[in-house]
Amino acid sequence: MPHAHGPAGHTKNSITQLPVLERELGKARQYGIARDNEELELGVRCMAAGIYDDQARLVAGLSISAPADRLDEAWLGKLQTTANEISAALGHKPPPASQRLAA
Repeated sequence: MPHAHGPAGHTKNSITQLPVLERELGKARQYGIARDNEELELGVRCMAAGIYDDQARLVAGLSISAPADRLDEAWLGKLQTTANEISAALGHKPPPASQRLAA
């Protein structure tokens, strides 16, 4: 249940301040990935990448969760590649890099 000033937290790492949450959402949009640093459950970290359809709409997410001490940042590249492959199978064609930077 959200607090008057932000969402309720589940752990000491939970983001409960709206400006911090908005900043994290901005990073997720910019980089196409999101991370959970023991925000829902202590001892568990996650990483996720978006999956897009042929209209460039975000329709799903692909995530990996693991014990915090075992999550390997090197998995992120494979996660992004797999999400991109699924998106391509759905007909998604990302804009050229020059257009992404301008957005």
